[in-house]
Amino acid sequence: MIETKETNQYPFAVAPYEEGDFSGFRAFLIDIPAVESLGTTPEEAVADLAQVKEEWFAYARAKGLVIPNADTAFSQRADYNGRVTLRMPRSLHQQAAQKAAFEGISLNSYLNHAIERAIVA
Repeated sequence: MIETKETNQYPFAVAPYEEGDFSGFRAFLIDIPAVESLGTTPEEAVADLAQVKEEWFAYARAKGLVIPNADTAFSQRADYNGRVTLRMPRSLHQQAAQKAAFEGISLNSYLNHAIERAIVA
């Protein structure tokens, strides 16, 4: 599960992370995913994130890259109402509905869980 918080007004997330032999946690700025740090614990990953952010901002300024303003960043948009229209092939709709029914949950809940698993992975 992803845990979200803010550092210097930029929201960040912490999630379990595995790659190769490494198993731990990844902390990253939601609006600037390139700003990330890894740690064996969530606290360790978060502890390094502020320093990584400052280093990335210095690099971005030197390269003339645009740094999103924390107040107008994508994650701060107020138009997230929790609703989305999703179009899919009928066969996929049928398969998803059948799996949801087998698990005893609504199709909406099933799709929410599937999307969350895909995002966290």
